[in-house]
Order: sequence, then structure tokens, then C-alpha cells
Amino acid sequence: MILFIFIIFAAVFASFSYFMRGYISRDMTSQLENAHLDIAVRFHADITRQLPQVVSHIELEEHGLRLVRRVDYGEIVRMIARYIRETNTRSDVSLVLYSIGTPGMDDYTRLFPSDGYEMLNLQDMDNVMQLVQANSLTAVNGITQAVNSHGSYYLTAINLGELFGDGLGGLFIALYISTEKYNELVANIYFTLLVILIAAMVLALVCTLLISRSISKPIQKLCGFADEIGRGNFRRNEYAFRDRELIDLNKRMNETAHKLEISDEDQKLFFQNVSHELKTPLMSIKGYAEGIKYGIFSNEDEKHSASNIIIEESDRLNNLVADLLYISKIDSSQAESSDYISANLGGILEGCADKLRGVLINSRGSQQKNISINHPKRDIYIKCNEESLMRAFMNIIANCLRYAETAVYIIYKESGDKIIISIKDDGAGIDEQDLPNIFKRFYKGRCGKHGIGLSIAKAIIEQHDARIIAGNRTDASGAEFTLEFALK
Repeated sequence: MILFIFIIFAAVFASFSYFMRGYISRDMTSQLENAHLDIAVRFHADITRQLPQVVSHIELEEHGLRLVRRVDYGEIVRMIARYIRETNTRSDVSLVLYSIGTPGMDDYTRLFPSDGYEMLNLQDMDNVMQLVQANSLTAVNGITQAVNSHGSYYLTAINLGELFGDGLGGLFIALYISTEKYNELVANIYFTLLVILIAAMVLALVCTLLISRSISKPIQKLCGFADEIGRGNFRRNEYAFRDRELIDLNKRMNETAHKLEISDEDQKLFFQNVSHELKTPLMSIKGYAEGIKYGIFSNEDEKHSASNIIIEESDRLNNLVADLLYISKIDSSQAESSDYISANLGGILEGCADKLRGVLINSRGSQQKNISINHPKRDIYIKCNEESLMRAFMNIIANCLRYAETAVYIIYKESGDKIIISIKDDGAGIDEQDLPNIFKRFYKGRCGKHGIGLSIAKAIIEQHDARIIAGNRTDASGAEFTLEFALK
């Protein structure tokens, strides 16, 4: 901020200096041009009429017949100055009368004011005469800017002989304006700007410190809050912020901390459930294996029964591990859209049904359950990862088969810009206390296995930007799962 203020003021200084120089040049040039115009044009006739009063010729008999010119230099200067002031009372133009090559006098000789004239600044006049002589100033030079060690001036010359006749031949008026007054004004303005700059920089420094402190303190609070989250402390940050942006950031961080807390609790519960689910089949396998090893099962039938139990528990353990690995895969990465293909939805559902019908044939029990699919009149294609979507459908259909009395019904159709899939059974339905938790990992309802299948199905469905809703049928008894996919 201080650097920015310095750059702004530097630009102000440079701009002011540029425009001030231009203003001074235009103002002085304008004053000198007006003064020259007054003498040469506006008051030329008046001045000519008054010249006989200030210029006289005297005959001197003792030297023979010769006319001597007598000129009242002071009156000429005062008269011309009076006419210049009449047009502009605030004019800064000053005059000095001098001659060039007058007989008996040196070139560029100041005639008025003379050395005995104490009311004017003769030193300033001498400076002007030095510049007049150094620049060979005559009427043809126009307006000249001249500088020496004593000051800076704008000058112009008027040949009185050319304007008013031979009576004033060889006499010149130098009109000049000193820039000293302007320089003092500019210096005062520069000094004022410098004081303002210093005051602004001090004020900016104080404001910057106050603002930075007001920002850094809440940011330090947020950094400390982030560190606490990193250490596993998800307690809300109750610090009262004043800035809207920091309030929003603190709100988002509190929401993130809450989500992380829930995720942390779910993870702990997940590991507890995994440990429990793995422990049960492992203990069963170990118990029956030790029974066979130490001869607890004496006859062949008992050994055969124990072996079957070991095989069943091993298969259960294998399926559980496979599901856990799949959950880990889902959690660690998202399916790329490049993996998706356009597949026939009816073909996917028929493939799932065929695989599960084979399981039903090999299952125990005389009563066989049926899987019925109601296909629409035309094929419906869906963009998906076919392998993972089949796994989700099979988990849902298998869950319905587990609780169905006789059949599972699958209906799918297009509805506007969506594809609606309904999978329902004719069982007892889902208990009300189980509905909010049915998709949670390791949550098992009555007759459930290990509580992973539906959570996997939900994760796969959400990967496809779709949603799944679990509920009970309204037209009959039984559970119903509704899946909604967007048409792509």
C-alpha cells in the first residue's frame, strides 16, 4: 500500500511539474504578447501624441548650429508602463530602457532606471541587461526564455525608433517577467504535496498495520482450527468473526469438520464391524478344524459335516473379503467417464436375473422363487460401467429374493428425461426402524447376511449420477427399490 501511494504521488508530482511548466510558459508569453500589442497597436496613437513632451531638441550656439536631443527616459518608461497596466492591472510585466550603439555610449546600455533611481530593484535590472546582451535581444527575437545564475526570465524587446519615429531612434524597451514568484509558488506546492505524501504514507502505514492485524488474528484462529482438525479434534470453532468472508470460511470449515467427524466415526464403526464379521467365520473355521485335528469328531459323518461347515464359512469369508475390497476400491477412486459405454438396460437386467436363477436352482428348499422382468416396447440404452452396474443390480435383486415369498418384479421405463427402474418383492416389507439405516455399511436387518451388499449398490448407483430410494410397496405387501438414472 505504501509503495502504491508513493507511485501515485510520484505520478502526481511529475504531472503537476509538466502542466505547471506549460502553464507558466503560456501565461508569461500571453502577458508579454499583450504588453507588446498594447504598445504597438492599442495605445500607439496616444503614446505618439505625448512624445513631444518627453523628447526635445535644443540648439547650442557656442558649438555652432547643432541640435541636441534631450529625452526624459523615466517618463517614457512610466508612460508605457501605465498603458500596459490599464489593460491588465495584474500584469507582471516589467520594463527596462536601453540603447544599442548610441554615440558616446557602450552597446546595450541601460538608460532607465538609472543608478540613482532607488525605487526599483536595480540588481534585477542588471540581471536582465546581462541576459539582453547575452542573447543579443532586439525586436526581431520575439519572446525568449533566458536563464543565468541570478534567475530565470521571459523577455521580449521593442524598437521604439521603428514604432515612434527617429526621435526615439536607437532606444529599445525590454519587456520581461521574472519566474521567481512562480518558482516560489511551485516550491510551496511541492512542499505541501511532500507533506501530504509523508502524512499519507504514515497514515497508510498505521492503517495497514491495523488492517493486517485485524485480518491476521482471525486467520491465525482459522489456522489453529485447521491444525486441530489435522490432529483429529473436530470440535466447532466458535470464534466471532466480523468480516463476511471470514464468517463464511469459518462456517465452511465447521461444516467440513462435522463431516470429517462423521466420517471418522463411520470409519471406526466400519473397522469394528469388519473385525466382528471376520472374527465370526474365522473362529468357526478354527473350531471345526481343531475338532477334526484332535479327533473330537470320531465318525465319518461328523467329520463330513464339519468339513462342509468349514467350506461354507470359508466361502462366506471369501465373499466378505471380496466385498470389502470392492468397497475400498469405490472409496479410493471414482469411475472415469471414459469407462462408460452405452449398454442395453434390458440385457443387463436379464443377465443379472439369469445368474440369480441359477443360484435359486442350487439353493435348498422345494419352493422356488421367480424373477419377473417387465420389458418396455422398445429397448432402452444407458451409459454406464456395465460390470459395476450389474453388481449393484444383483445385490438389490438378491436382497429382494432373500425376503420374497414367491417372486421379485422388475419394471423399467423412460419418464421424461429419466429412466425409472423399480425392483420389488412380495415379502413382508422393510421394518420402519430399518429404513433410515438400510444403506449403511454392516447394518443388518432381520435375516440379513453381513450388511454390505446394499451399501455397495448405493455407492455404485451414485457413481453413475443416479439415486436409489428404499421403501415399502403401496399396492401390496413387500419392499420396493426405486432407481432413477438421467438420460445422457
